Amino acid sequence: INSYFMVSVPTDGGTLTEGIVGMPTLINPVLALSDADKDLTSIVYSGLMRKSADGSFITDLAKSYTISKNGLVYTFIIRNGAKFQDGKKVTADDVIYTINKIKDPLIKSPYQNGWTGITVTKKNESTVVFTLKQPYISFMDNMTIGILPLHIWKNVSIPEFSLSPLNIKAIGSGPYQIESVIKDNNGFPHQYNLKRFKNFTLGVPHIKYLKIISFANEKDLINALLSH
Repeated sequence: INSYFMVSVPTDGGTLTEGIVGMPTLINPVLALSDADKDLTSIVYSGLMRKSADGSFITDLAKSYTISKNGLVYTFIIRNGAKFQDGKKVTADDVIYTINKIKDPLIKSPYQNGWTGITVTKKNESTVVFTLKQPYISFMDNMTIGILPLHIWKNVSIPEFSLSPLNIKAIGSGPYQIESVIKDNNGFPHQYNLKRFKNFTLGVPHIKYLKIISFANEKDLINALLSH
């Protein structure tokens, strides 16, 4: 009877060490292009929506959303308790800043084409409205883009945007926050130490710490794994 009714429940705590091929240097949802950059960006930052394990879309920073009957207007309401990892509240201004950076041709975001013909406006501090020129079947994918904290990035100029230290010691609102970065002899990031973000909108992650170690190639990664 016990074995029939008992279910496995994740245990809190512990440390997970992961080796990846490539060196993450652009942990920024506007700029992330390599797999290494995307991997870290996805856990440090949150979007209005997030893809679940089965591929469906669930609300993340957004509390709710509505879509107009003609499929051209999407309205998102941000959760009251949504916060960045430095404790500041996530607002509509942060969303607008992020999207405008993606659309700015001088930034050269790899996601710029996906925002062609889409405008974003602020209805109030917690409500953002996206207006499309024509229905866009993949628009919800756009809503998973991580949101940058305006109060941290607002003084970073366009020429400095891709070079800013904020692309390495990134601050977002995702499930994990960067605690420290270990650099190699050449001054490049080699290991990222992360801890779970207790104010993550979808609940506190079970694993307490993550260590992400970068390797130049698969051979080095495999050798490091076998040596442990």
